Amino acid sequence: MVQHLSILIWVFFPYFCRLVKELRNQDIVQIACGDQHAMALSRGGELFTWGQNTHGQLGLGSQTTLIPQPQLVERLKGIPLAQIAAGGAHSVAVSLSGAVYSWGKNDFGQLGLGDTEGKEGQQFGSRAVGRCFPG
Repeated sequence: MVQHLSILIWVFFPYFCRLVKELRNQDIVQIACGDQHAMALSRGGELFTWGQNTHGQLGLGSQTTLIPQPQLVERLKGIPLAQIAAGGAHSVAVSLSGAVYSWGKNDFGQLGLGDTEGKEGQQFGSRAVGRCFPG
């Protein structure tokens, strides 16, 4: 049984895993995945996003609903990022200085903006929502 399983994995592996060629020249240090979007953080603190964008969760300032290749989040360019996280349809990033940026779907206040207003179509960028301080 184990031998058959390894053969199946070998045969189907190319269909499940591939190199993200658009990031081949980047030194990626962290990946975060939401329901249908993904984020990659480079060693230089730049953020790349791709996937579904129906709620602005990619942070690209675009109303395009599907971005199939990684794109640099220009709105955060120049802000060195330390960590990233992805929710179902929202995204969060923390800068090296501790500023927290969030964007995307906000039905339940998950953006931390003090409200539950939907941001689809209104807010596609990033917004500083607070600061993180070491405990």
